[in-house]
Amino acid sequence: MCHDPGEGLIQRIPFQDPPIAGDVARLQTLLREALTALRFHRVERITVLNLACGRADETGALAAALAPAEIGLYLGIDLRATAIEEASKRWKLETGNIEFRTGDASAVNRMKELPEFDFIFIRHQNYWHHPVVWDRLLGNALAALAPGGMLACTSYFDREHELLKASLKTRGAEILWDVRHPQSRPLDDAPGKSVDRRLAIFAKEKPDSIRLFD
Repeated sequence: MCHDPGEGLIQRIPFQDPPIAGDVARLQTLLREALTALRFHRVERITVLNLACGRADETGALAAALAPAEIGLYLGIDLRATAIEEASKRWKLETGNIEFRTGDASAVNRMKELPEFDFIFIRHQNYWHHPVVWDRLLGNALAALAPGGMLACTSYFDREHELLKASLKTRGAEILWDVRHPQSRPLDDAPGKSVDRRLAIFAKEKPDSIRLFD
């Protein structure tokens, strides 16, 4: 059975794990509140890049949070071929292009092969396990932002979130938004771990008339 999350995006395969639907619904609300506060409004079609996307469970949440803007191009990239295959089967975009690719987003000059993106998303970044790799990936993400674009990242852990922020700040990124998710679902496989525990949004440069988080 197909489900339409909105703005022409079709979910063709339901989530098999029941908590996932609740997680992505809460993520949608979290992102919508942040983007509204930051006045991320677009009247034209936008381009969206989802890095280290895995199965891209959050695709519907992103489309809904970015509405009423229509997505002209949605690209997901991940190393895991099986996850990319599942994402490709699950999601369809009726009025634009959606594509999921197997690839290494941390590779040098990788993003130079792609167009610029209005909105880039990284969910549950894994900085402290591979800091050198993630430094490159974050640099690629920042370089791929279109003028006025935003990079949004969520984290499982508070400490790892701070490492992410520090890495991007050393590259000149501006922190526009940084919040602790009040409804984040706790996970029992590690202390202090929860789903989308922290959300931060960055830009290449400070936009006019936007509140910044230090």
